[in-house]
Amino acid sequence: MAIYFYKENGPLGYLATYSNHGFYRDGIYWKTSEHYYQAQKFENEDIRNQIINAETPKIASNIGRDRNHKLRKDWEKIKKQVMFDAVLFKFEANPDIKEKLLETGEEEIIEATVKENYWGCGPLKDGQNNYGKIVMMVRKYLKEKKEDF
Repeated sequence: MAIYFYKENGPLGYLATYSNHGFYRDGIYWKTSEHYYQAQKFENEDIRNQIINAETPKIASNIGRDRNHKLRKDWEKIKKQVMFDAVLFKFEANPDIKEKLLETGEEEIIEATVKENYWGCGPLKDGQNNYGKIVMMVRKYLKEKKEDF
């Protein structure tokens, strides 16, 4: 049975990019994986710092989605890898949710978004669910890493 989640609230909220599970990367504390993901869109340090210092992931997201800010040229090519990294860093830094993720076994994970067809399944459940796919890839990676240890 597939696992559907949406947003950072409730028992499956730990799966969301907005979940309050921070991590350190490159000497910076990232409050959420959303903060990390949005900041990677830009080479401009002022914009990156605004995102890093954003009080909430929603504010970080709003800054990152502001089309008045120039995206890095390779963004479309690297954005899935950046999201994978953000999700991996979050789960590696937070053992409690890492175990919860591993406990989902082989179940399909679907971000049940109401508008988003790229990252989630969208309102008609026919979206690409790229975020859910990335969470499952991270789960597989962490499981294999645990077994190798």
